[in-house]
Amino acid sequence: MPEEQIKRKRGRPPKSQISETNSTQTSQSTQTATPSKTYEYNSYFGSIASTDIFGCNLYDEFTPEEIRSIVKDPIANHSLTRRLAMFVYNSEGVVTNSIDYMVSLPCLDRVIYGKKRLFGKTKLNKNKDIMLSTLENINDKQFIRDALFTDMNEGNCFYYFEVTKKTNDHTRALSDYDVENIVELCDMGMNASIIPLPYEYCKIVGRKNNRNVVAFNLRYFDEKCVTQDEKDRKLKQYPAEIRNGYSQWEKGSFTGDNWLILDNKHTIAHKIKCKISEPWGRPLAIAAIADILYQNEFVDTKRNVLKELNNKIIFQTLPEGKDKGSCALTKNQQQDQHNKVKQAVMTKNNRGGTSFFTVSAGTKIDTLNVDATDIFDNKNESDLTDKIALDLGFAAQLLGASSTGTFASGQHNLEMVNAQVYTWIQEIQHELNYVINENIIKDRRNCVEVYYLPTSLVNRQQFFEMMKGLYLQASGSMTMLIASTGINPDIYFNILDEEYDNKIFDKYVPHLTSNTISKDDQVGGRPKTDNPTENTVKSQNNDGNNLPSPSDNK
Repeated sequence: MPEEQIKRKRGRPPKSQISETNSTQTSQSTQTATPSKTYEYNSYFGSIASTDIFGCNLYDEFTPEEIRSIVKDPIANHSLTRRLAMFVYNSEGVVTNSIDYMVSLPCLDRVIYGKKRLFGKTKLNKNKDIMLSTLENINDKQFIRDALFTDMNEGNCFYYFEVTKKTNDHTRALSDYDVENIVELCDMGMNASIIPLPYEYCKIVGRKNNRNVVAFNLRYFDEKCVTQDEKDRKLKQYPAEIRNGYSQWEKGSFTGDNWLILDNKHTIAHKIKCKISEPWGRPLAIAAIADILYQNEFVDTKRNVLKELNNKIIFQTLPEGKDKGSCALTKNQQQDQHNKVKQAVMTKNNRGGTSFFTVSAGTKIDTLNVDATDIFDNKNESDLTDKIALDLGFAAQLLGASSTGTFASGQHNLEMVNAQVYTWIQEIQHELNYVINENIIKDRRNCVEVYYLPTSLVNRQQFFEMMKGLYLQASGSMTMLIASTGINPDIYFNILDEEYDNKIFDKYVPHLTSNTISKDDQVGGRPKTDNPTENTVKSQNNDGNNLPSPSDNK
């Protein structure tokens, strides 16, 4: 018979199944060989499909062109910018912790004061009570922290301050759409409420009385609601100005396009990291996007290398036949041995335990090792976290991501962060004072405002010492002193009034000790000296105990 050439058979494996390709090589045979003695050399490739659990890659959600456009002009591409910022907040731990710490850093200790006194204390105290009651109704501290969180992730925040009468809603059934959206319910007996407006459907279109004017896109209800029932319930959750505007726009009687300009006496709009003339702000994470992309690509490369290290390549060499390049096993024997070895290896890798199989004499089983562990050296990424934290304004040592830096530098960094956050709080405070005075108090001659102290969990003790010094040496305010401790002054004074009314101090006198009584008291205290010395008598006559010591003059 003429010599047969080597034949190989290859097939492309399906993606959803374990791929296995076969290549067959027919060995050379002598002229006297018969077809029943022909030897074949077969190679079988088997792999175990694995699921990628690390799918949080920026380039899976955003194209390079989109990211480039965001960095180039985040205001013009505000929709993409906000979506990218929230994606980074959810996937990057440094961004998440930095924003959460900045939101929780200020203590939001506050005092309420009157700016003018034209009608006496009665009118002013009444307005102060109204202001305090309104702040408690809207939960002002929660509102400010929500505004800070939204600002840092979205670049801006929009709210509507509405005053409603007490109404009773007997509706107790909600749809899936209602329970998936957290909104402010205006029918719980509250006279004032702050309704968050969807930031993607709001825009700052101008300024009036040095305050932002907000426009609302009425297409929001058509794009977010599928059925008419959902639209009706959604409209009930929004203020009357928006409901009336949508009704007129739907009927065609609304003059203008789909953007409704809201009354800025009811709106609260705030934006960060932008100009006054820009309609939106910039999220905090945009400044760190370059380093985040680099870290994302670096970590993704490490994961791919780790997969290569974890996925071993195991191969077996079948026993060679009499002729060079031939196999001593028939095709069926080769297939049978391959399946046994493959099943044993897969069982061992997936389930553990002990696997047993038999192979023909001369069979060799070995693995291919991947040597790429240099990329796991910490020196290659030690400064990535530091750079991202620095882009956000936070020192990496404050997040526990770096061991470098001193306590003094960390303290200084916290002071700078607190200064930045407090600047935003002052702007939100101005908005809050305006809407409450315009819609609740309505008394411009006796305006009452709330002031949030620049205290944080870092500088509260220092601020208290400063207020204490003013109180002792400069006739300082007791209200400010109490507020600097984090206690609401109104609560403190109310408790004091109750204690005085109940004569608590008369009932519970402090124990008589050398610290609470003087030498003139009848009992207790330091006893008088029976035989004073000459120096003691001179000191008593000259009132020497009240003279300042030399250390006081230093």
